[in-house]
Amino acid sequence: MRKTRKKGWSSLAAVMLTLTLVLAACSGGNNSNNGTTSPSVSPTSSGNEELNQSPPKSAGPKTKIKFWAHQNNLKDKMTELIAAYNASNTDGIEIELNVVADKYNDVLSLAFTSGEGPDIFTIAGPSGTRKWADNKWAEPLNAYITDEFKAQLRDGVWVGNNNVIGGQIYTLPDVATTIRLLYNKDLFKQAGLDPEKPPTTFAELEDYAKKIKEATGAAGYGLPMADGYNIDISLLNSMGYNAIGSARGFDHKQGKFDFTGFAPLLQLFTDMHKNGSMLEGALLVNGDQGRAKFAEGAIGMIGGASWDPGIYASMDLKFEVGVADFPTIDGTAKGKPNLSIGSGYMMSAVAKDKEKAWKALEFIYSPEFMGEIVKVAGGLSLVKEVADNPAYKADIPMLEAFQPTPSDAVWPPFPPGLKLQGDPVQNVFIQVINGQLSVDDAIADLNKRYNEAFELSISQGAFKREEFMMPGLDPLALK
Repeated sequence: MRKTRKKGWSSLAAVMLTLTLVLAACSGGNNSNNGTTSPSVSPTSSGNEELNQSPPKSAGPKTKIKFWAHQNNLKDKMTELIAAYNASNTDGIEIELNVVADKYNDVLSLAFTSGEGPDIFTIAGPSGTRKWADNKWAEPLNAYITDEFKAQLRDGVWVGNNNVIGGQIYTLPDVATTIRLLYNKDLFKQAGLDPEKPPTTFAELEDYAKKIKEATGAAGYGLPMADGYNIDISLLNSMGYNAIGSARGFDHKQGKFDFTGFAPLLQLFTDMHKNGSMLEGALLVNGDQGRAKFAEGAIGMIGGASWDPGIYASMDLKFEVGVADFPTIDGTAKGKPNLSIGSGYMMSAVAKDKEKAWKALEFIYSPEFMGEIVKVAGGLSLVKEVADNPAYKADIPMLEAFQPTPSDAVWPPFPPGLKLQGDPVQNVFIQVINGQLSVDDAIADLNKRYNEAFELSISQGAFKREEFMMPGLDPLALK
């Protein structure tokens, strides 16, 4: 393994000090520094004398490292931190930031297809990791990652078929994600519910939602369905894991997809839709709009991920928010809530200067960058020095309730990058909730099509069945 030495970078204060010293050293004449070292001053020189010196040597051109990201809410802070790094690093690197807020994955794919891909870039989800690795767009990072670098990150961050594929590390994970149930305590009180006792069973969830709707006119449960995001948050990535004990429909014990266990969950939301306790017009409401409605007090309960507290912090909430675990069928969990490891960052396989691209990634994982990002956005950092340092703790309401607990666990990944024929599971769940499909028909259809796609991937050599088959898996024993 090639060892690379991680160089620190000067803080912005150090940059300002350097500039101050340069200005102090220069006379009021026409001398200009232009980014070079400050002129040396003879001990006998006075402030009114022309300095007797050779012209300063140029530092030479810097290597530009193109960095693409999708977090539009962090654009200003990232721009500020990168500007400080560009002004202070001694490695001859200039990071060029490009934030793509709309259709990021599509734009990124087009850039690589046309040969204009960035040197380093953010990526989300195991399917994305597989896609970039299979297309030879991602650079394996094993040769760059030292034991020292690994030691910066928390245990359990290297997950097969997520950021590690075929023994090669393709992405550097940055944050973990937990999912919780958010609820409006004021609406609970108005509906005669105890604001300190959130629902713990499916029956209670349905009852609470109905009472909130009848007493206040607000939606008892908010399930925006325009983009499928909240189907993931409220069904697949939350109750799917703890109430059903299923990794998004994949049964690791059998080594195949089986959505049968989702029947009670689908029936719950179908019934809430029928009795009118869910958000009206949800098919036209996306995730951001759903958050806005919750912030306005128009929704009693809604699913939320660990990045949501940072988003809600910028909104004017007039009520206290409760945060709880999602309910289960009868109050007994069948699996642990999923602690998702984010995919984080990749290096391009076609980066012209990979050594400097790696140095740029080292900067991104430094507390000076990652710590400040977490401080602004919240989130659950996987960088130990950031996660354990109170100086980087975001002053964000609700965030503490999203911190991982022993009841959260890292699940084995489900098969990524399936070439599915027909609608994905999110769309099928939406059709069931809205009465377009029966629960039984939907489950039979999903089982058939997802297993066909799974078998196709195996036959094409995308992965082996053994990578996902775990006969002894206990969803309640995961860590």
